Amino acid sequence: PIPPAVFERLKSAYRIIAYSKFAKQELTKKGLHSTYIPLAVDTSVYKPMSQADARKELGIPEDLFLFGMVAANKDNPPRKSFQEVLDAFKEFHDINPKSAIYFHTNTQQPGGFPIDDYAKFLGIENFIYKPPLYEMFYKIDSKKMAIIYNSFDCLISPSTNEGFGVPNIESQACGKPVITNNWTSMPELIVEGQTGYLCEVAYKRFTPLSSYIGIPSMKSIFENMNKVFKADRKAMAAKCREKAMEYDAN
Repeated sequence: PIPPAVFERLKSAYRIIAYSKFAKQELTKKGLHSTYIPLAVDTSVYKPMSQADARKELGIPEDLFLFGMVAANKDNPPRKSFQEVLDAFKEFHDINPKSAIYFHTNTQQPGGFPIDDYAKFLGIENFIYKPPLYEMFYKIDSKKMAIIYNSFDCLISPSTNEGFGVPNIESQACGKPVITNNWTSMPELIVEGQTGYLCEVAYKRFTPLSSYIGIPSMKSIFENMNKVFKADRKAMAAKCREKAMEYDAN
């Protein structure tokens, strides 16, 4: 539910803007009126492109099945479920060795989850791709991000909670399916089985904000990796683009 501290502040707000249907629903339950205005993406920038050209620009082999994560790494335990994703990818990679993950994040962020160390611990460090940090922080604009999304076969975004989840829409705008979590705003951003797959919540964890976050099942992430690997991704690409157009900035 809405954290009590947030609810108390909202009661004195001049106007409340909810940028997910989930948020509006939770506000209504508490007797608060809100206006639903979702976040949006520029679909003239985030659009399908040649995957081969995108991989060539990024230096990623064409024959890999590439998962991608676009997620800030700033807490531990991580809100973006990095450990669960890496555990699931380890199982997937054992079966499908021509696979890798691209992390658009600081994989060694102080205070964040030690992605590089954990990948090494699991023995998959040679199948992790990431941008140079300086380039990521200062040189990658929306056009370059669209190229990065186009290099993926699938975006993985099973966060423990999201206010919205913009990368889910950016990825679909580029024709790429999404694996996300069945929690808060995330289910409304994909069409299950058509533009991506929802992960099961293994358990709810009560936080200092006096509300729950949903921890995704590692087994469910792994199963969804297999689903998207076997899926007709060309057909999914068209559905993804169609879904993303619901959030077109224009």
